[in-house]
Amino acid sequence: MSGIKLIALDLDGTLLNSALKVSERNAEAVKRALDAGVKVVLATSRWYLLAKRNAEHLGIDTPLICNNGAVVKRPQDGDELLHLRLDQELACDVTALADERRWETFTTIEDVTYMRMRPGVIPERLPAGLRVSERQAEEVARGQPTAVLVFGEEAVNEISQRFLPAFDSPAGWQARRANFSLNRPVNLPHYVVLTHPDADKASALEIVCRELDVPPADVMAMGDSESDLEMLRRAGLGIAVNNSPDEVKRAALHIAPTNDADGVAWAIERFAL
Repeated sequence: MSGIKLIALDLDGTLLNSALKVSERNAEAVKRALDAGVKVVLATSRWYLLAKRNAEHLGIDTPLICNNGAVVKRPQDGDELLHLRLDQELACDVTALADERRWETFTTIEDVTYMRMRPGVIPERLPAGLRVSERQAEEVARGQPTAVLVFGEEAVNEISQRFLPAFDSPAGWQARRANFSLNRPVNLPHYVVLTHPDADKASALEIVCRELDVPPADVMAMGDSESDLEMLRRAGLGIAVNNSPDEVKRAALHIAPTNDADGVAWAIERFAL
């Protein structure tokens, strides 16, 4: 009999395959876990409405961990258990740079996430809550954001070089205004997530554990990137998929097959059923 009562799953690079889909085997394994009475929570760097779509597809009704732990929200009624907002001035500086470089950027402000225009995108057909904005710094100037997500190796390198040195000194570290989560997943675009300094998936998962009355020792957490590191360390059973960077693999107790080889299903079948 498994002692796992809650499974925390990252989306991109973990539950989702390279086509950004949930495979049939992964979906079936999640359903089997739910039918066996195991809770499943999604923990993602993406925004709430996107996570909610995935949760509905899988039949998950537990609170969702979104924006790298800046938001914890119940999908049934939309009640927020946590919402940490980002320093507005710093977010303006980062989004202004992203606007200038035309990096792929997603900026979440309350229930709206702004994206840069892509070829083939029809703005009128975007899912609810997703809007096109070529000048995201102007959106940030009008409303305090929850998170800024920027994709691309160039973006990760330039943002870290330009903004992180200000936090290097002890005084800067104490007064830091944001959490810069730098992620370099294998075979996926690199990305940086900018959130409130207290936002992280591990702390958000602890909130969900209290909400569901599940001890952290009875949690299995799975991820593939640096944003997942602390969540893997704090869970009773931390598992990295095999497409993770070495740093993430070292933090895990077990290594599952890759996201394209149904690593989530492998872990659920082996440890939770």
